Amino acid sequence: MTAGIATSVRTAAKSLPQGAMKDYLTAVYRGLFIVAEIRSDVLHARPATHPDGQRLNRAEVVQRAITGNRFWIDDRWLDAKIARMNEVIADINAVRPPLR
Repeated sequence: MTAGIATSVRTAAKSLPQGAMKDYLTAVYRGLFIVAEIRSDVLHARPATHPDGQRLNRAEVVQRAITGNRFWIDDRWLDAKIARMNEVIADINAVRPPLR
């Protein structure tokens, strides 16, 4: 799972001395945790009838507990999550050490 990979990368990052590689792995694991949450929302959503047609509907989860709120996974939600993933990629690329 994505969060499991993020946890492994975080463990590896903690064992490194300060420097470019630690900064890179830190950005990677933070990004993976964000992507894991997005993945989980899509994976655990259910088909439902929205006023605009069929969409996915998801129960909101905070700290592994359902809050009672629900949200639609629609085009606007997907666009926002794609934009967030692009930010994550930019954050990772900003600290990625050069290939040698």
